[in-house]
Amino acid sequence: MIKGKMIGKGMTAEVYEWGQDKVLKLFFDNVTMERVDYEASIGKTVHEAGVPSPAVFGVIDAEDRRGIIYERIEGKTMFLHIQKEPWMVYHYAQHLARLQYEVHKCKLKNLPAQKDKFTDRIKSSSQILGDRLGKILDYMESLPDGNSVCHGDFHFNNIMVSGNRLVPIDWTNAYCGNPLGDVARTCLIMRSPLKYPEFPDIMMPIIQYTKWLICWTYLNEYMRLSKAGYKDIYAWILPVAAARLRDKVPGEEKWLMSVIDKHLRE
Repeated sequence: MIKGKMIGKGMTAEVYEWGQDKVLKLFFDNVTMERVDYEASIGKTVHEAGVPSPAVFGVIDAEDRRGIIYERIEGKTMFLHIQKEPWMVYHYAQHLARLQYEVHKCKLKNLPAQKDKFTDRIKSSSQILGDRLGKILDYMESLPDGNSVCHGDFHFNNIMVSGNRLVPIDWTNAYCGNPLGDVARTCLIMRSPLKYPEFPDIMMPIIQYTKWLICWTYLNEYMRLSKAGYKDIYAWILPVAAARLRDKVPGEEKWLMSVIDKHLRE
């Protein structure tokens, strides 16, 4: 089959139409075959377990590049909906929490273990963390385990809105573990101090306050559904912040280090 028109492009791949109801995610040359195959395997495992996610139909080679054939999810991301209807952001924050809670009710053992995954990510930033590394890892080991399916990067840009259907995409970071670690990462992403070039600096305090309100709307809804306590979620911020250093998001390192140091002092 010949690929159709390109309908999306990201940091690691381009997405093309593939027949009527599928898409081809065609990875760039700098992405290893092992990484592509791993993404396909995780996606297939998660979908076949009944977790809301795009179906995976296989891996192919096209134009000397590796690609994955996915179910086509018609629609746009939550983030694009919020950009178009900013007054609906609190509505979407509640739906984000409800969807994540549904994902966490799914149980799977054949996914990477949460603490193993976090350990690898935290150790990759050992030069930045210095003597904090051992303290963070020891602290993380004291946190309770779990067996929930966790997306690992659950935020507005990774949720497709397709009619009345909400579908999480990009399951590469999925793991099995304590769901509150997954919630803590979502909170951290929401609270990121990233600047928006379309807004002047004078607007930043207002933007940060709005992000705080969005985070609390999301968090309160998740706590209402799960009966989890705020302190239990807050307890995961330290290892989650240390693990996020590996993402090297521009403008976040100094902030993440301040979060880490604050938690280590407590």
